[in-house]
Amino acid sequence: MAMRIDPVRAGYAFANRFVNVVVRLPGGAAVRTAGRCGGMSSSVLDHLAAGRDVPSWPAALFAPGRVPPDGHLVAEHLRARQLDSFRTLSASRFITWSVLPDADRGPLAGVRTRTRRELPGVLRALAQGRPVVLGMVVARHVLRSGDNHQVVATSFTRDDAGGVVLTLLDPNTPGREVTLVETPAGWRASNGRLWRGFFHHAYAPRTPPPLPGASRRPSARVRSGASLALVHVATGRLLVVDAARPALRATGTTTWTPSAPDGPELLGDGAVVRLVAGGTGPQDGTGALGLDGGVPVVTRDDAASDPEAPTWRVVVDGGRTWREGSRVRLVDTATGALLGGAPDGPTATFTPDASTWWTAADRP
Repeated sequence: MAMRIDPVRAGYAFANRFVNVVVRLPGGAAVRTAGRCGGMSSSVLDHLAAGRDVPSWPAALFAPGRVPPDGHLVAEHLRARQLDSFRTLSASRFITWSVLPDADRGPLAGVRTRTRRELPGVLRALAQGRPVVLGMVVARHVLRSGDNHQVVATSFTRDDAGGVVLTLLDPNTPGREVTLVETPAGWRASNGRLWRGFFHHAYAPRTPPPLPGASRRPSARVRSGASLALVHVATGRLLVVDAARPALRATGTTTWTPSAPDGPELLGDGAVVRLVAGGTGPQDGTGALGLDGGVPVVTRDDAASDPEAPTWRVVVDGGRTWREGSRVRLVDTATGALLGGAPDGPTATFTPDASTWWTAADRP
């Protein structure tokens, strides 16, 4: 009984290693919580309902952080959906179930009994092809209720003994399915976690916002003369031409053609290229990306053939071949400035930090 869902396209490519600053105390100390599993699980269902893949953002693009940083379109989307996941009546069970015993105590039903009561409704939804969010309970004290978890159940089968085997998309285990089975000690997940029990957590659907992603062809080599879209790693925004100026946007159709007139067809670390814009949207224009007084600009419609057009040296993270899945820096050959970015647009800087990484974007 299954709704076959591809975990690579339906789930996020990075594990749930977020750290949330909930509040800052007087004096500057931060109160933090771990994870955005509820946001990730809700976002997975949002995208499934919309018939869209979640954006592809491999963890390696954010090294050493491994998750999109605060300010990134995806990080902020998941933060918002995390908060939404706690604005439901069922969210109180993360606390109340944490103080319940495993087994029944007199008239008080324990976590095991309550989980078995939840199971028929979960199986009914899955049999109808409706994935559901499960609230996974592991804590045994209210102060540890933050250790509880959220996952998406996508299907179920039965083992030879008739026991239920649930299939999950677990934000802690990207790129593959996780199975969950009942044992005498609790519910054992194939990724190693032992859970006390779970409940059907309420899910409030939302239409997912535009969220650009990295290329789903990470091994494809970048060639001189072949166009690609570029996305800023630190903010998740596309590099586009808007009103004849370079801009960072959540949507856009601008493509960039790295042209190396005197270089090889296959590009790599150290290649010197012109970046010529093109696109199909009403705001798109043509011209070469360059700097004017330290400000990113788009210059000259005949940039593809103009020997005076600005050029950039490509710095590939790790060196060697420029592939669509690579992180790259773009260094202006005239000034040595790096192309960077911030939520309000492209920048130029001489500091090679996280804001100066770019990668090829996924194409619709």
